[in-house]
Amino acid sequence: MPDVLDASPYDALLLLSFGGPEGPDDVVPFLENVTRGRGIPKERL
Repeated sequence: MPDVLDASPYDALLLLSFGGPEGPDDVVPFLENVTRGRGIPKERL
């Protein structure tokens, strides 16, 4: 069985995160921010 942790074809792995809402009151403003400019109506958030 191959070693699933073997990443020999790669030199590095970069993980990025920009955070998320910290509480229920932050969810809609967060979604509005990350979907800005994509034409998603507020009702769909």
